Amino acid sequence: MATPDPGAPLVLPANDPRRVLGERAMTLPQYLVVAVCVAVNMIDGYDILAISLAASSLKAAWGLSDAQLGTLLATHLAGMALGALAVSPVADQWGRRPAILTCLVLMSIGMVICALSQSYWSMMAGRLITGLGIGGMTSTVGMLALEYASFRRREFSGSVVASAYPVGTIIGAFVAASALDQFDWRAIFWVGAVLSALLLPLAILLMSESLDFLLGRQPKGALTKANGVLRRMGIAELAELPPKPAGAEGAVLREIRQKVHVKELLKLFLAHALNMFGWYFIIQWAPPLIAEASGDAVLGARYSQYFSYGGIIGGLTAGYLCGRLGTRRVMWVTMLGMGGLIALFGQAIGEPATVLWLAPLIGAALFGSATANWLTIAFAFPPQLRATGLGFATTAGRIGAVGGPYVGGLLLATRETGALELAGQTWPMTLSIGAVCAIIALSSVLSALTFHFARRLEPQRKG
Repeated sequence: MATPDPGAPLVLPANDPRRVLGERAMTLPQYLVVAVCVAVNMIDGYDILAISLAASSLKAAWGLSDAQLGTLLATHLAGMALGALAVSPVADQWGRRPAILTCLVLMSIGMVICALSQSYWSMMAGRLITGLGIGGMTSTVGMLALEYASFRRREFSGSVVASAYPVGTIIGAFVAASALDQFDWRAIFWVGAVLSALLLPLAILLMSESLDFLLGRQPKGALTKANGVLRRMGIAELAELPPKPAGAEGAVLREIRQKVHVKELLKLFLAHALNMFGWYFIIQWAPPLIAEASGDAVLGARYSQYFSYGGIIGGLTAGYLCGRLGTRRVMWVTMLGMGGLIALFGQAIGEPATVLWLAPLIGAALFGSATANWLTIAFAFPPQLRATGLGFATTAGRIGAVGGPYVGGLLLATRETGALELAGQTWPMTLSIGAVCAIIALSSVLSALTFHFARRLEPQRKG
C-alpha cells in the first residue's frame, strides 16, 4: 500500500461536517464568525497605520531624523514578525480562538503604551507590543473566516477580511485629521486602544473554534468541542472523530519540518519577503513624504483615506476574481501593477493633485496583491498546518516589511547627507524620491516570479 502523501489535498467524504459546512449555503452563525474576523482586521489596519499618521507630528515634536523615523516605522513590523512566528504554531496546536483573543489583548496594551509615551524609546516599546498582537492576528483571523465560509465563498470571504484593513485605515485617516487639527497625535493611539478593548468581549461571545483545527489536529476533548460547534452551526453531531490527515503528528513544529513542507516554506519565505518589502515601504513612507513635499500634514492623512478607498475595492475585486479566474492570474496583474504604481508615485510626489489621483490605484493594487498572495499561502498547506504555514511565511514577509521602511529611510536620507551609510560603510550618493521608489518597485516583480511556483492544496470531495 502506498504511503499517504502529506503534501496531497485532503479528501473529504460526503458526511464529513467540514464538507457539509462547505457545500451548503452560509448560515447566520457562519456569517457572524466572518463578521467578527472582519472587525478584528479593521482594527489591525487602524493600529498598523497609526504610527504613519502620527509620524510627521512626532518627527517635528521630537526632532527625529529620517533614519530615526524609518526605524520607528519599522519597529511594529519587527513585532509583527515575532508575533506571526510565535502565535501561528499556537493557533495550530491549541486553537485559532485563544490565539486571536490573546492578540487582541496585546494590541490594546501596546496602543495604550503608545498613547502615554513620553520618549522615542517608550514609543518603540509600545509599537513592538502592538506589532506582536497584529502579527499573530494576521496569520489567524483571515484563516478562521476562510475555514467557516462555504467552498464557493472562501476566496471572497478571505478578501472581505483583507479589505477590512483599509476600512481601518479610513477610520484612522478621519481620526488623524481630527486629532491633528483639534488635539495632538496621542488621540490617534487612544482611539486604537479603545477599539481593540471593545472588540474583545464581542470576539469571546461570537467567535467559534475552527472545525478544520478540531478535526484536523484533534486536541484533547476535540470530539466534545467539535460537537458543540456543530450544534451551533446546525450540523449533525459526530459519534467519533474522522481519521487524521496524512502526515499529521501531535506536535505542529515536528510536522512542519517534513521535507515536503519545508520546500514550500522556503519558496514562500522569499516570495512574501520581497512582496512586503515594497508593500510596507509605500504604505509607511507615503503619508510623511506627502506631508513633507506639500508642507501639510493633513494632506498625508487625506492620501491615506483615498488609498484606503481603493484598497477596499481592490481587495474585494481580487477575492472575487481569484475564485473565477484563478489566484495565480490575479497575483500577476496586481503585483505588476503595484510595482509600476510605486515607481510612478515617486515621480509625482511634488504634484499633490496627481498623488491624490494615484492614491486609490495604489491602494487597489496593494490590497489586491495582498489578497491573492494571502490565498496563495493559505492554500499551500493542509488545514492542520495552515496557521503555521501562514505565520512562518508571513514572518519572512515581516522581515521584508521591516526592511522596506528601514532601507527606504536610509536611501531617502541621502537627500540630506549626500551619502548612504550602511553597516559602518559610507558610499557617496544622493538619490531623489523618484529614484528610491523605482528601486523599491523591483521587489514586486521578483516576488511575483517566486509566488508563481507555489503549490495549491484544497479539500477535495469524495462520494
